Amino acid sequence: MINLNHLYLFYRVAKEEHFTRAAEELFISQPAVSKQVKELERTLGLLLFESNTRRRVQLTSSGQILFNYASRIFALVEDIERAVDDIKGLRQGRLAIGASTTIGTYFLPPYLGQYKEAYPQIEVFLDIENNEQIQHKVVNSQLELGIVEGFVEEDELAALEWQPDELVLITAPDHPLHRRYQENHSSLTLDEALAYPLILREAGSGTRDVLEKALRERAINWKPAMELGSTEAIKRVVGVGLGISFVSYRAIELEKQMGRLVQLPLDDFTLNRVLWLVYRSDRRFSPAAQALLKILNLNVPESTLPAL
Repeated sequence: MINLNHLYLFYRVAKEEHFTRAAEELFISQPAVSKQVKELERTLGLLLFESNTRRRVQLTSSGQILFNYASRIFALVEDIERAVDDIKGLRQGRLAIGASTTIGTYFLPPYLGQYKEAYPQIEVFLDIENNEQIQHKVVNSQLELGIVEGFVEEDELAALEWQPDELVLITAPDHPLHRRYQENHSSLTLDEALAYPLILREAGSGTRDVLEKALRERAINWKPAMELGSTEAIKRVVGVGLGISFVSYRAIELEKQMGRLVQLPLDDFTLNRVLWLVYRSDRRFSPAAQALLKILNLNVPESTLPAL
């Protein structure tokens, strides 16, 4: 194998056509340069330089061939160094992240807008799937980090608390439960709400996981009347009066303003949860990911920062 340090010294001597000048440029002694170039010649079994009458050195035909290759190699090295500087300076790069459906649809867009404004040359890939799928992809390093709304199930993942969220009961404006609330001018109970068909997200959804756990703790008998793959689908089905559901309060801001859905308080039941950032515990964040975490106002452990 060619010693790359020896090759680089050869390359610099060939460019300068002078051992002493190359040594001065590299801040090492001329004998050290000569010794390592001779070691390269010994390794290759080739004579690379010959002297001329002007006290300079010139390449042999073999040396010229090697110099052509070395020039290409060290031009690529310079490209690598520039690319690394660009990555560190966030002038180029790619960030692959994931978010569970509610977060990706209703929470993250403003933060991603800030990120793209600050770092327009970073390519951002956002994968929106349910909680289970996002965690699986982070474990398999398909995504650098994920933000999820359910429980963190994977042993390989570490989690940081991002922000709180609340799941609220929603119905159509003309739903019997809403009319009952208006007529009685009082809040409702969970038992009264669950007397109507309950529409839920699919298995693996963080919203469903949190709701199921809370209902199990209340020892209430219930079963879903319908399972749907997105919050948007749930809102549409609830909006036409086919049942009730629990969704993030952030998911219904527009529908409440337009009178398409109503949020009903329950006298004996509130459902708060935490949104989590998840990442592989054995992985350091890239500079691009670290910049996003600052925008998300997340303080990351020192051990996850890039090694300098």
